[in-house]
Amino acid sequence: MLRFIVRALLAFAAAHMLCAAPSEWTDADGQHFKGEPIDVFGSLALFRTSDELVRRVPLRALSPEDCQRFYRAVSAKPARAARWSEAKGKATSELPGAVIKLDPQYRRTVPADLSTVPEPQLLFLLSGSHSDAASWDMLSNFIPTHIRIQRVYPGVVGTVFFGRAHEPAEHSRMMTEAWSPWLATVYEKQFQMSVLNRRAPREHAAMQVLTRDGDVLLSDRPAGVVSYRRFVDEFTSLLWCANPANARAWTDVVHYGKAVRPLQFADSATGPQLVGNPLKADGLRQRGIGRVAARLEIDAEGKVTSATLQPGSQVPESLTTQLTDAIVRSAVFLAAIDHGKPVAGGFDYVMEVPPADPTLSADAAWLDGTVTGEVPLLEWLVLKPIPVNQRDFDDVAGVDASGKLIMQAVEVSKAKVSRASQMTAFNSDWFAEAGAASVEPKPGEKLTIDGTTVTWRALRTDSGYVDMQTGERLAKEYCVGYAWTEIEVTAATNAWLAIGSDDGLKIWHNGTLVHDRWVRRQSHIDDDIVPLKLKAGKNRLLIKIQNATGEWSFVTRLRFKAK
Repeated sequence: MLRFIVRALLAFAAAHMLCAAPSEWTDADGQHFKGEPIDVFGSLALFRTSDELVRRVPLRALSPEDCQRFYRAVSAKPARAARWSEAKGKATSELPGAVIKLDPQYRRTVPADLSTVPEPQLLFLLSGSHSDAASWDMLSNFIPTHIRIQRVYPGVVGTVFFGRAHEPAEHSRMMTEAWSPWLATVYEKQFQMSVLNRRAPREHAAMQVLTRDGDVLLSDRPAGVVSYRRFVDEFTSLLWCANPANARAWTDVVHYGKAVRPLQFADSATGPQLVGNPLKADGLRQRGIGRVAARLEIDAEGKVTSATLQPGSQVPESLTTQLTDAIVRSAVFLAAIDHGKPVAGGFDYVMEVPPADPTLSADAAWLDGTVTGEVPLLEWLVLKPIPVNQRDFDDVAGVDASGKLIMQAVEVSKAKVSRASQMTAFNSDWFAEAGAASVEPKPGEKLTIDGTTVTWRALRTDSGYVDMQTGERLAKEYCVGYAWTEIEVTAATNAWLAIGSDDGLKIWHNGTLVHDRWVRRQSHIDDDIVPLKLKAGKNRLLIKIQNATGEWSFVTRLRFKAK
């Protein structure tokens, strides 16, 4: 009996190894490789190979036969769970009942309930130690990116902190003192997490992106602004491959779907699948369209043959034909399937146009993979320090979820306060009467502001991080400074300025105030995203940075939509 059980176990193990054994595939460059199919992520086929990182291959690079072979290999994999608490992924299933989150109201950690959120497609794993300065810097710098990704890709990414080489109390302290908006493991339960324990390095801090099963898609060590930006850009480029708005991915999804849907529905039927939605919420909103409901007819090739608006649509009559023509011409579908064969079918299309959300629009634009142009902002003229009365920093309106102190606006009036007070308040500037457009400094130019003489000095940065304390013999506290630069482009274009500041921040573009945040915070990469409309030629940026205590800095980069 024992020999039978042993033989059965050996047979099962051999069958499992045979099933999981790497097979030969061809990548987008025509190169052959051996890999084990893992999953499909957006427009990518993911393979486990002998390399440390997962190999990503565009779906269109696989032949129809290889698409079917890939589908057969991954079809037995448990589907992504509607509730994370029911996850079957090898990595994601280790976390239900073993993670905590920050309660910002009381600034304490509490158990996290994963039954209210879907199992994420990816895990963003941050690992580090309480005694390691790089770990703290990493956590603080990724807060804006985490919040932005959750807004633009809700439910796709789960961010988790995994502690190393510290005590349970220190583990929780890293959440509370960093105001971490993500999950953290229960420190005492980490040893039970075989997959995540294996992935999180023991000897240094790390930032990694994993699949649900714990395979590594991206991995790097924190090493300052440049490393953070590189990692963030690689991460968001990966996410762009799964963005439904990414028209470049539609070809891959259609290619794969045409090959595998006949297998999926060999013994059943399914209706047409919308792959590419041609209608954009911003464009509809601008045209006064609040809701689109239409009955579409799709042929066996996936082509839309007709679109008829249905009751409940909120479309101006003058735009009805234009709208339906756009759907017929540009919507991308996979055909209905009936017992393995493509057939014609109908589709009820509904799109609700949400209210305008400027923050979400700016975040989505920043993560848009088609926004590829980037202008390094390396040369600045800075004017500093201008003293400010400490009381201007003591009126706090509240604390946001990421731990930033939101300050009360300062109201000033020539009739009620002295000119000196006006010059030092965050809401006042020495050029107020002439306007920000009048500021066109030269190196060495001196200004006397309320009795303090300051000089415009050139400052260069290699990374976009500008330390306003540079050149000061002693750290300057309770003061403001200005930084000025020019951006030159050959044609008018939309652009987005990513900026973090320590502390309060005001930005003028070509003399117009475009951003105003009076906060106390640290400089983090890509903290605020400020939309700009660059004109052809030279554009002027004037930035005001107010410092309370400690570090005084800002960090920037600028992207524009290449023509």
